[in-house]
Amino acid sequence: MLLKYTVQNKAEAGTYALPFQVTEQEIVLSTLIIPASEAEGRIVIEVSLAWENPLLNWDIGELDIRLRRNDEQGPVLDWLQDSCYQEGFSELSYEETAQQAEPHVYCLTVQSADRRAVVTGPLMMRGSVYVDQMDDNPDEQ
Repeated sequence: MLLKYTVQNKAEAGTYALPFQVTEQEIVLSTLIIPASEAEGRIVIEVSLAWENPLLNWDIGELDIRLRRNDEQGPVLDWLQDSCYQEGFSELSYEETAQQAEPHVYCLTVQSADRRAVVTGPLMMRGSVYVDQMDDNPDEQ
């Protein structure tokens, strides 16, 4: 498989809105768009994020991570529930095959019951498109 296209959103610890207190309400952390011109092939979405438990009483921190199609109301493509006592590092990977040249939008959301998670960073969301072979001259048949 050959890498055809890649796009990445990344936030280091202490930059942008990090650290970010996760609440009971599901909220968007990042959105990734793979344009129609690049979307045919095997799409791989990779997510990683560092987080910590803000509670000092040694109760377990909990973080729900969801990858959705289009926006925060879209269908769930993949989901991970993670827990930790102090600090955690979560990774999620999703793959699909795109047959049509249309934009693909992926939305990363987080949620935590009782506010038991703070996203500290780094946070990374990467989308890559792989093909069997590159078409050097698509107009020639």
